[in-house]
Amino acid sequence: MFLEITPTVQEKLKNFLKKPEVNILLNFDDGVDIYSKVQATCGLEVNFNLIIVNKTADLTDFNDQILTNICPFLIKGYSREFLDEKNSLVLTKYGSISLKGEKTGIITGNLPILDLSREQIHLAQARLEPIDEIAN
Repeated sequence: MFLEITPTVQEKLKNFLKKPEVNILLNFDDGVDIYSKVQATCGLEVNFNLIIVNKTADLTDFNDQILTNICPFLIKGYSREFLDEKNSLVLTKYGSISLKGEKTGIITGNLPILDLSREQIHLAQARLEPIDEIAN
């Protein structure tokens, strides 16, 4: 599995790539990891984002990686099922980043970049509040 980072997207990421003390996460935003701000859902939406974290960040859920033409990105292993063998990050005409699969087409049309590299995220602080119980 491979992720091509086009030159225009590399330009957007260049400030992060200069820092050897960061990891780049291609995060399948499904509410499971500590960086997600959404509750887990049973919907059919596939949303990814890029998260920049420092080397001391909790990477418990990111147990795999995807190779790119600039550096490996860490991923949750099960998120592979939503990607193609060949993927790319491209800049749209509106200036946003799009994640595309060679066969699937657009996977995430607007891929946000979240810079958490200056934050010290503690596991207890990052977890979401439990959702309210549904009355029977």
